[in-house]
Amino acid sequence: MAHHAYVSSGSKSEGIKAAYCFAKEHLGLSLEEGSDITIFEYDHLSVDDARRISIFAAQAPTKGDKKAIIIVTGRFFDNAQNAFLKTFEEPPEGTTLFLVIPAEGMLLPTLRSRLISFSPEDVEIALAAREFLEADPAAREKIVTKLLARSKADKDEEKQAARLDAIRIIEGVTLAAYAARKKTKGDTKDLNLLLQDLDRFMPIMHERSAPLKLIFEHLRIVLPEGLLK
Repeated sequence: MAHHAYVSSGSKSEGIKAAYCFAKEHLGLSLEEGSDITIFEYDHLSVDDARRISIFAAQAPTKGDKKAIIIVTGRFFDNAQNAFLKTFEEPPEGTTLFLVIPAEGMLLPTLRSRLISFSPEDVEIALAAREFLEADPAAREKIVTKLLARSKADKDEEKQAARLDAIRIIEGVTLAAYAARKKTKGDTKDLNLLLQDLDRFMPIMHERSAPLKLIFEHLRIVLPEGLLK
């Protein structure tokens, strides 16, 4: 099972295209009319819209055991985001949600923490995460040390950039772990435990007081080698 909620920011058309491609390639859903891929598009998404989508999300797929819901909006009111929290945290089994918006900065931290970013080139592992995953233990320690130093920089811009890199690393490790579990034919206990840890870390990563040192020290211990292979 892959992650259940994704966000794309920037181009609306590219975000929709990426969501369709993901639904086809990773969920096995058809792009033909009448498939279990539904798109909701708004200029302004209200709390009533959010509730209607949540009710729709609770319904079973019409054809198979999976469905994808693509939500596109130019503006996203705070009360609508709050109304979505439970749906995005625990959607019905087999339901994958895609949010396509102009910028991630418009999201409340509570909703953003439930989402993994995906790019117009399909769901990609960010460069910062790929470098972290491909590094040997010594190089990985240097990456973490540099990241922690940047997170305590005097300039707010540098702090924010470091926090964003930290989030991208956790998101990338999560994507890689899901992919590895899907490919593994044997025991997946260690990957399941890693994913449980990552699910706990993700909401914390969006808090200003996130204990980055403790989180990354834990990852260095439990992260299996060759996760990207």
